[in-house]
Amino acid sequence: MKKRITKKLPAFISIITFSILIFNGSCSKDTKSPDTGNTTTGTSKIVYTDVKPDSAILSTTDSFNLDLNNDGIPDFEFQKSIFIMECGHNPEVPPTHTFSTKLSVTPTRANNAIIASVSNFSLVLDSAASINPDSLWGIGTQILFEVTATSYCGVVSEHGYWLNVADKYIGLKFIKGNNTYYGWARLSSTYSASSSSVMIGDQLILKDYAYNSIPNQPILAGQTK
Repeated sequence: MKKRITKKLPAFISIITFSILIFNGSCSKDTKSPDTGNTTTGTSKIVYTDVKPDSAILSTTDSFNLDLNNDGIPDFEFQKSIFIMECGHNPEVPPTHTFSTKLSVTPTRANNAIIASVSNFSLVLDSAASINPDSLWGIGTQILFEVTATSYCGVVSEHGYWLNVADKYIGLKFIKGNNTYYGWARLSSTYSASSSSVMIGDQLILKDYAYNSIPNQPILAGQTK
């Protein structure tokens, strides 16, 4: 009897070992990285784009196109305008010049819009601010800021909300087909009012942007998932 048991033991152990290997194989973890740029949460599906490295837009050109949903068609155009005008013609005094610098953003497609004040100035949004159908939407060009200064006289006027701000959000809405989508872009601005006002060295910096790919669903400023 003992000999028979001894002969069958290796086969029995092999069966157990094989079963353990199958069980362990079926429970192995999936090591694939999660898709952080397209995350579903409840009724939201946020498509997030991180700009790496952060992009200083309008630094070498006077316009920059933002394609919010990355479909190859620009949704918004950022623009920079600088005007210089000589105001004084009296030969007895040095000439006086007026400098005007303006940054603005314009929808590139009909019915696209920007959260703005009633006077067409793009609003600065804090993190977690709601961007939804009831937000105050401005259709057409919205001004980020406008500064006018006169040489030898200091700053004359400054208007707009995007002077010298860091990591703030612009609320955006775009139309594709028959659907409306809501999104945001995070910007920093080193522009500040000064007597020179030409502000060649200052920058408007694009950090990242996102939109909710579920039509007509809101998004929070800074929301990535």
